[in-house]
Amino acid sequence: MSTPGIRDESEARATTVRRLAEEHLPGAAAAEFLSWRRPALRLEHAQQGDPVVAQLGGLPTVPPDDWPVWDGRGPLSHVLTLDCVAAREALPEATALRAADRLAFFYYDGRYRDDIDTIVGSWDPSTHPAARVVALTVHDGSPTHAPPGLRPYPAVPLTAVRTATWPSWELPWVDDALERLGLRDGSDSFDALLDGLGEIPDSGEVHQVGGHASPQQGAVELEVEQFRRGVAGLPFDWSDPDVLTSAADWRPLLQVASDDAAGMMWGDVGQLYWLTRDADPPTDAYFTWQCG
Repeated sequence: MSTPGIRDESEARATTVRRLAEEHLPGAAAAEFLSWRRPALRLEHAQQGDPVVAQLGGLPTVPPDDWPVWDGRGPLSHVLTLDCVAAREALPEATALRAADRLAFFYYDGRYRDDIDTIVGSWDPSTHPAARVVALTVHDGSPTHAPPGLRPYPAVPLTAVRTATWPSWELPWVDDALERLGLRDGSDSFDALLDGLGEIPDSGEVHQVGGHASPQQGAVELEVEQFRRGVAGLPFDWSDPDVLTSAADWRPLLQVASDDAAGMMWGDVGQLYWLTRDADPPTDAYFTWQCG
């Protein structure tokens, strides 16, 4: 597909991945691997003349009374606002974008108060209010003021590039498929494929809408499933068949990488992730983050 002003690199990327898969995998395995393709939008810093699809940082058009607050800790920082109208023109496959004109993403990152020792994580369900998605309409008006005491991130406009993505091998259903295809346990052919994929530009830490997530420390789908189940203070059974089945239902909505221009650093050059399920509105997205 083609959207005016938005580059489409999906077929070029798919051609590169197809070449690598056919070079390193047996025919049936290559075909199955290639079938896991999902389209996505890679978000890049906009240059003069580029269509703006999203904005890192800055101030969202959230009415002052609707700015997300974590009770007992304070307001969340505005991370990114996505123009869903523009994004879904380039990525009509992203059904979650059909429910709003714009989506604003917020995260409690310590910028408001650094004297509260709180680490947001799927292992602690009490931290679930630390990340929020707010649906906005085109009629919400001008950017609001940030809550007193909260320093907004610098605003960085982002354009979009349509691309193609493939899943992480750490996903349970991918791991099962690899075992069925005889590609687990240090398979030389699959290791060679992974090495080749790692050399493709923009295959790692990126801002991205939709597609498959690019995790840094394991499947993010399992982490948000743990968050959803609210398991606190107890060992979480990552191998529970019901957990694995439910984790396969999650779809990445947005991932936001660390970004020097916006002054954003998530842990040690990490990424933020919001995921949702097909039947859920984007405002019900669940959150996790990882760093290398």
